Amino acid sequence: MGAVLALVAAAPALAAGYRYWSFWEGGGAQEWTYANQGPSQLRPQDGTVLGFRFAVSQDAAAEAARPRAAADFAAICGTTAPVEGRKRVALVVDFGVPADAPSGEAPP
Repeated sequence: MGAVLALVAAAPALAAGYRYWSFWEGGGAQEWTYANQGPSQLRPQDGTVLGFRFAVSQDAAAEAARPRAAADFAAICGTTAPVEGRKRVALVVDFGVPADAPSGEAPP
């Protein structure tokens, strides 16, 4: 029994969370909503804001860190005129904070 206890005590610690890129859709009030589908499935409309945030979190949807910039299409692409047959989609990429970076690395 002592050998089994020693093996359990020597097991590696579990990670504090998942380090990943979360995907977000901009809302009408310049706020972010966690995307319920991946970017390969999304078909954005003209004037949409999409965001990615690199972070560490326990739960993908409930605790994921939102992009820190506002989901404000007018501020990002407001000077880009609409073109018939094309879509204007703003993209926000938030590389996260130093605490979320892998050991020995830092966000750009």
